[in-house]
Amino acid sequence: MPSRGERRRQAREGRPGGSRFSVPASPEVLGALLLAAGVVIVAGVVLLLSGGGGGSDGGASSATGTARPAFSPSSEDEAAIAALAEKSIEALPRNQWPALYDDFTAAFQARCPRDQFIQAGIDAAQEQGTNLAKLGYVRLEQVSIEDDKATATIIGEVKGGPEYTIYAAFADESGTWKLSAAQDTAGCQAFTRP
Repeated sequence: MPSRGERRRQAREGRPGGSRFSVPASPEVLGALLLAAGVVIVAGVVLLLSGGGGGSDGGASSATGTARPAFSPSSEDEAAIAALAEKSIEALPRNQWPALYDDFTAAFQARCPRDQFIQAGIDAAQEQGTNLAKLGYVRLEQVSIEDDKATATIIGEVKGGPEYTIYAAFADESGTWKLSAAQDTAGCQAFTRP
């Protein structure tokens, strides 16, 4: 029987008589081991990114990648806010932008005259180019109503392309919910993006 030192040397060299766990050092075997390790790593990353691979929390995934519960209006106020959110996204591709002006609060209209609002819509439509017809509303998230003010996250999409997120604000004026200017906006800017 070889000495302990001899067995270690044989194991390092991959010769018979070495450790029973020694691996032949051929390039094919090493390549296969590396490939298998790569597959395991990729599978682990996919499972992590997909939330574990098992089950679903029933939430929708936003543009930011965090899962959020799907919003379903449970009151007249929430339904009115959801309708305004959808209308705010759909007005431009449907060529209904000028009519959206009446759905904004008096405070917003005071800082953004109608002619400037209409021009902002024209500029936005031209900027979108061929994507204009592909713009669409997807869903509403993070609706928060406090007294006569509300905020929400609107998820839109360029059909066949990515989703996008905008932050919106709303206010109840004399019993009617209206779009208002989101925080940190000025002039005819009504929404913010992350």
